Amino acid sequence: MSEHDEYIKKLLSSFSSTGTLKCRESNTVEFKENFNIGSATKYAKTMAAYANNRGGYIIFGVSDSPRMLKGLSNNAFDNLKQEKLSDTINSLFAPEIVWELGSFEMKNNYTGGIVKIGWVYTYESERKPVMALRNVESERITSGEVLYRYRGRSERIKYAEMAKIIETRVSKEREGLLKLLEVIKNTDTANLGIVNYADGHFSTPYGVDVTIDKKLVTKVLRKAKYIKEGSFNETTGTPVLKVTGNIDLAEEVPVLDESPDVTYPFIQKQMAEMLAIPTTALYALIWHFRMKEDKKFHIEVTTSKSGKIHKFSNFAMSFLKEYLQQIDKEELERIRKEYLAQRNNGEKSNG
Repeated sequence: MSEHDEYIKKLLSSFSSTGTLKCRESNTVEFKENFNIGSATKYAKTMAAYANNRGGYIIFGVSDSPRMLKGLSNNAFDNLKQEKLSDTINSLFAPEIVWELGSFEMKNNYTGGIVKIGWVYTYESERKPVMALRNVESERITSGEVLYRYRGRSERIKYAEMAKIIETRVSKEREGLLKLLEVIKNTDTANLGIVNYADGHFSTPYGVDVTIDKKLVTKVLRKAKYIKEGSFNETTGTPVLKVTGNIDLAEEVPVLDESPDVTYPFIQKQMAEMLAIPTTALYALIWHFRMKEDKKFHIEVTTSKSGKIHKFSNFAMSFLKEYLQQIDKEELERIRKEYLAQRNNGEKSNG
């Protein structure tokens, strides 16, 4: 099973005494009883909302009211042509929404039967905001509209979330330029060439001008150290590759990786305190969701020849906080006991 399969299987493994699933729809989860290609526009709307937040799943095979694990009742999901769904999404929203899908069979822990589950996972967009390209009256989509995933709902974005998207984008561009200028400052460049991004025209310092395909220019620029025309003092600064034409610095400028302390700010003790749960319960959740095996949740930092610490991301914190809001104390205790039993068995086998 893939990590997506494993994650969804765990979400769908806990039931109430009446047979309803304990997991609810959320910022990252939406349930559908069956897949229907005729509802592709509806799915695209949800996927756009996910892309503008932090990504999420549409899970097929679960009825929403009541929330029952039923499994897919037909082969529509298996027969889906991914290019058809991609065409629908790309005709409705831009920039491109990145997604993947899969399916698996699992045991229904309440009925004991085997059911088939399908899923579509949408990644958080690197180029927010994702906007609607045209009107779709049936789904109340308006051209230029930005959708956002709120708890269990896909709605038109509110001011606070849009302001955050804009602030984050501006901040990334600013940080990228500062890092780029630092690289330029430390680079001993002897000659200056000019690239016109609009038409693929190279002017070299040796009087030889060349025009090549724009796609190749883009590949070169992604690996080059450069600044945009007008943002650098050409007479007093260090010579660099100068770019003219309309180019998106946020997309093309190579930006150095952030410090682990920024991307992964939490240690396990801090997470337990902030989530208001015992440390053993936190260890159990980390084990339950295999978070140490997934870089979007965790990295291991070497502090010395023999010392290492585990660091967790903001996404890991948000994920666990949301999950804890969806389950009761009995469910958390069950996971904790499973973890302790597994750990004890491991110690016995090693002893």
